[in-house]
Amino acid sequence: MKKLFLLVLIFCSFLMFGQNVVEVEYRHVESEHIAEFEAKEIDYWSKVKQNGIDEGYMLASAFFRLIDAGRVDDETMPTHAFVHVYKDFEQLVNSPKMWSNTEKILGMKQSLVSTDEISATMRIQRYKLIDEILPLREFKYAVWNYAKPKDLNGFINENLKLWKPYFQKKVGKNGLAGWGILARVHPQGMEQSSVLTYDHYTDLASAMQALSPMDFDQASLSKSKMSEYDPDGFRYRVLLELIQMQGSVE
Repeated sequence: MKKLFLLVLIFCSFLMFGQNVVEVEYRHVESEHIAEFEAKEIDYWSKVKQNGIDEGYMLASAFFRLIDAGRVDDETMPTHAFVHVYKDFEQLVNSPKMWSNTEKILGMKQSLVSTDEISATMRIQRYKLIDEILPLREFKYAVWNYAKPKDLNGFINENLKLWKPYFQKKVGKNGLAGWGILARVHPQGMEQSSVLTYDHYTDLASAMQALSPMDFDQASLSKSKMSEYDPDGFRYRVLLELIQMQGSVE
């Protein structure tokens, strides 16, 4: 039986192929256009992405809605995110070719279902997958945690040695479905987060509970050196709902 790919990050969540590359594209959509935007992405543009997956231009694709999208009309904040997973940088670089046959795939002029006029691309970020919990499980919500640690190596090593085992023991309990960590490849800079961790959940209440600063196991916290590696803590945490996932494995 086929299972859904998860991203990632991946934030969302996704199948690990060693050194997968994950691209995240953020969009802002005004509340009055959200229903139209999502319908066009699901009914039409997902066909182009599925063809790209079938043709080997991409491994998986996920479409997310940020929680509270449509309730807060802040044009500086994204309302949606696309996550595209590639097996390596070469596949990422060649991925634009998947759009070369768009009108044939859609069976119509792409201008008829374009979302360009009702959405604005905020930013595009690219990451390299460091690690994630396997086997993959289906999820509905994701928490993305952005950080720019003072000691990147220390931050990553602690996540792999302390927090991955911590989350691994909790998978299948209290709605937890997965965990992973990504390193930022591009863009890089003083104001950019350098790493992203993500948690996957089966229900909204569990995802929101995970954002509570009081719910971490104290025994694990006592072993942590995050106050040394990342004294400022996560720069930003965001909660997302998975709308659609494409890509599958046996």
